[in-house]
Amino acid sequence: MRKLLFVCGVVSFLSACNSSDTQKENQVESPSLADTTAQIETEKAMPTGLSFKKFKLKAENCDMPFAEMDDMEMDQDWCNTREITGLKVSMNNAEVAGKINTLIEKEITWTSGGKQKTLKQFVAEIKNTANEAGELEYRQDSYTCSLIDSTNTFMSMAITFEYYALGAAHGQYGSSVLNVDLATGNRIKLKDVLADNYKSALKSLARRKFLAQNGYEGWWFLDGDQPFEVSEVFSITRKGITFFYQPYEIGPYAAGAPEVFLSIKDLGSLLKENPYLN
Repeated sequence: MRKLLFVCGVVSFLSACNSSDTQKENQVESPSLADTTAQIETEKAMPTGLSFKKFKLKAENCDMPFAEMDDMEMDQDWCNTREITGLKVSMNNAEVAGKINTLIEKEITWTSGGKQKTLKQFVAEIKNTANEAGELEYRQDSYTCSLIDSTNTFMSMAITFEYYALGAAHGQYGSSVLNVDLATGNRIKLKDVLADNYKSALKSLARRKFLAQNGYEGWWFLDGDQPFEVSEVFSITRKGITFFYQPYEIGPYAAGAPEVFLSIKDLGSLLKENPYLN
């Protein structure tokens, strides 16, 4: 999935950092008992045994240097923070559950290649004062997993993030979605549910439904040269497909993060035979 490139500065804060902190400083707070034992069940008991455990990881760095930022009015009580409110998947098939949990981990840490980070390593990086380039980073970010829908054949999970850089006019936020086949643990792609050569017809349908659901004011594809595109971020539910846009992707920040929902009926002949939408 193409990552959230529309938020300026977000990529840099996710870079791996060289740490000179001690082992004690790099420790991540352990989840509380309530966080690790809270069990989230799906609407009905699944033959797959699908269930979720909620957990929380958090770290902070309240010892940031401020001397190099004399051009800004600084909050001396500032702490860099990173927090994950996650869901761990359990299933009868432990191998498939492991694959899904790895996908969730990669989605949160934005690991697309190279050495995989654990969630604890990713959270602990906030203890580092500077990034790989030696630049000071003053940031606070959080990641939250939430179940969108699940059946006997698929699971759709949203991962939302919020990010604030010290001195910015406002924070940033966005989301990604994991649609997973519960038999294999593999990602579900649009081509798995839509007929061949679907792109042109899907774009036309999505544009029409987007305007019907979100109105005609403020969208860049109406006012400028930017064409309407179908978002790469989508969720599958029992009722259809929802496409999610990031702030600044299709309109100004004030437009928020719009969505467009296409029901099974809307999709009609665009749907091919599949085990998820029927």
